[in-house]
Amino acid sequence: MRRALLPLLCFLAFQVFCHPSHAGSPQLVVLEGPTFLLSLQYDTDHNFLKKNVYADFNLHQCYVHPDLEAKLKALAPKLAEKKLKLVLWDCYRPLAVQEAMWKLVPDSRYVANPKSGSNHNRGIAVDVSLANEDGTPVEMPTAFDDFSTFAAPKSYCMPEHGSLCSNRDLLIELMATVGLKPLATEWWHYQLPNAKKYPIIEALDAKKP
Repeated sequence: MRRALLPLLCFLAFQVFCHPSHAGSPQLVVLEGPTFLLSLQYDTDHNFLKKNVYADFNLHQCYVHPDLEAKLKALAPKLAEKKLKLVLWDCYRPLAVQEAMWKLVPDSRYVANPKSGSNHNRGIAVDVSLANEDGTPVEMPTAFDDFSTFAAPKSYCMPEHGSLCSNRDLLIELMATVGLKPLATEWWHYQLPNAKKYPIIEALDAKKP
């Protein structure tokens, strides 16, 4: 009997430890509320891919890991106090979407290789900006997915564009109050610390809060 069970146990161990997270991972949740403004850039054609890569996967909401949701919900009253909203440009991204993006732009300088995955595939990263209380965008040094050096969080603004850097720095300061820091090359990308400890979530399994 033990010999008969051994192959089955080995198979189950392989499924658990060698495959991307799916059924066993915490559910993603929908991030929504009056201080969040949904504007998914990959759910439009107005992105550097020149294609809506979310429509085919029915991805029209901002899904995040519960740990990230908790931090962003903690940020909400601070945004409201300053009469601001957080613009949600990108959130969780299923692995199939990552593969579709890689087919369009197979260059790791611009798109994470799906073999290693992106922190968006883990549900613990968001791309964000700020908007005023009425929804009008707050001007920043660059647009989303700008690949120039001006997209770096510490890039310098000329005196005549100083307000743009001030707006960017305000976003960075606000996100820092809940423990989120930007990538060194993208002022809009924030993620949980120790990101790699979170497994890749292969497919969408979400619930509304």
